Amino acid sequence: MKSKAINFISSKSAIVTLLLITVLIVFRLSNVSERETSWDVLGYYLPLPATFVYDDPLMENREWIEQINEEKELTGTLYQISSTPDGEPMYFFLLGMAFLYLPFFLLGHGSAFLFGYPADGFSMPYQYAMVVGGLFYTILGLLYLRKILLQYVPDKIAAFVIIIVVLATNYSHHLSLKNLETVNVLFLFVCLIIWNTIQWHKTQKLKNLLAIGGFITIMSLVKPSEVLIVLIPIFFGVYSKSTLLEKWELIKKHKLQFLWMIGVCLIVALPQMSYWYVKTGKLFYDSYINPGVGLDVFSPYVFESLFSYKKGWLIYTPVMILSLIGFYYLFKNHRKSAIAYTSYFVVTTYIIFSWTEWWYGAGFSNRPLITTYPILAISLGLFLTQLLEKSKVLRIGVLVFVILCLSLNQFQWWQLRNGILEPYRTTKEYYWVSFLKTSVTDTDKELLTVFRDFDGVHKFSNKSEYKMVSEENIDFDDMVNGFNFTPEIEFSPSYEKPFKEITTKDHIWVEVKVVYRGKELSEEKMPLIVTHMNRREGAYGYYTTKIPSRTFLDRDFAVFTAQYMTPNIRNVNDTLKIYVWNKDRLNIEIANIKVKVFERK
Repeated sequence: MKSKAINFISSKSAIVTLLLITVLIVFRLSNVSERETSWDVLGYYLPLPATFVYDDPLMENREWIEQINEEKELTGTLYQISSTPDGEPMYFFLLGMAFLYLPFFLLGHGSAFLFGYPADGFSMPYQYAMVVGGLFYTILGLLYLRKILLQYVPDKIAAFVIIIVVLATNYSHHLSLKNLETVNVLFLFVCLIIWNTIQWHKTQKLKNLLAIGGFITIMSLVKPSEVLIVLIPIFFGVYSKSTLLEKWELIKKHKLQFLWMIGVCLIVALPQMSYWYVKTGKLFYDSYINPGVGLDVFSPYVFESLFSYKKGWLIYTPVMILSLIGFYYLFKNHRKSAIAYTSYFVVTTYIIFSWTEWWYGAGFSNRPLITTYPILAISLGLFLTQLLEKSKVLRIGVLVFVILCLSLNQFQWWQLRNGILEPYRTTKEYYWVSFLKTSVTDTDKELLTVFRDFDGVHKFSNKSEYKMVSEENIDFDDMVNGFNFTPEIEFSPSYEKPFKEITTKDHIWVEVKVVYRGKELSEEKMPLIVTHMNRREGAYGYYTTKIPSRTFLDRDFAVFTAQYMTPNIRNVNDTLKIYVWNKDRLNIEIANIKVKVFERK
């Protein structure tokens, strides 16, 4: 035991890991926000205050979170709440992150009572406790990354790899300031699964196989597509037909262990399946209902994901080119694990690149690829190990490249934190005009793509920057007398046109002018102008505007104009749809509905 401690202290990779852990702890605890549990994190976190504070574990009442969001401004819209087939509210995200947050939520809950803070699930003790939890998973992930690297590369190479992963990639951002998001725990669980896969294939101990099953299940409850991690234990040790048969014989020999593992998987998944069953009557249910985003597996965004100035991985994390080269040495020197690691990396990357919101929000570089960094760290380590045998000139060249990548990464991360590097709107022109700058001008910012306000309100305040490209009336059957709503008629005729037939730009503004009158109209009962994009999965970018009430004199009409900006378009074949919804089934006369379309000059 003493020998192990001495070896750890004298290890270069151990010293580097401990130093980086210290830096991460100090930096993160110095940057705790009142809104740690906001946006996506709010969705992962919701089951905890719902259960322990608001007596609403099944999420049957939205009012409490709507009130909190109004007070604390945690999110623009409550997209974190989905709905059952009957239209009842339910959690949008799965429960995996809530399980992992639970110990730290309870720490925060107890601290709130102890120190006299509001025990509402959102006061500062909860925010600090959640940050501590994020740090715990970050530290554990780094420690296991080191253990894995030492299975493949010398200690000094492992140390260098850890420095590169932590300081020269977007790991810096997402496993420090943003370590309450999923990539933090997914990075950890990939490390845990790799480690236990290595150990099980050495010793065939039950504990390692049970760990693999449990960790795969919890990963799937954090992000369902991460079930693909099963490829690593399945293909580990397989590199030919004969080794595939050997693997099958090994599984059969230990089939009882695999039955125990399946049991562990079911136990871990049981709370989620129970929730689905209670809410929907089904053991499996897709609550992630959002037609605005989804997988387009037949048209992945490979070039954009890799090379876009908006969020391209190799633009913002160029050091990972060395990891990609390292796959050659993985296959050359470690055939036992090469197919397992590569299959997971390739399939997972393809899925990540197929997501229509391929830039993944306000992250730095390509956020979800961090999940694959334990594998890329191995291939990077193998590349650097082979580099030791190359010429001095090449070694120096690679070292200079790494130092430049690390410096650029840290500087651009600083730019991001200080509002110079834009997380959503960066273009090629803006990237280069802001490159290595500590400030930018208003003129520089004109090179960014369109600003989208997350408050859910559409205000066409910069009309001077646009030009009208079309103006047309919605076609009523009888344009002379307009369109008459009666209690039997709920929807007006609609404007419907594929986006590609409207514009070649990435967005448009629309003005919808309605000429109307009716004696039954009131503040409580008014029709709505509905505007949205439509695709086969349903509507997205859905927006309604209440037509204002007024007092009508005989033969008097009122005019109202609603404004709408299209969301990020999934596919140019998607259709823009506009109509009036008579939701209260009133007698209303619509004389005209005119649609004006504006695009950027």
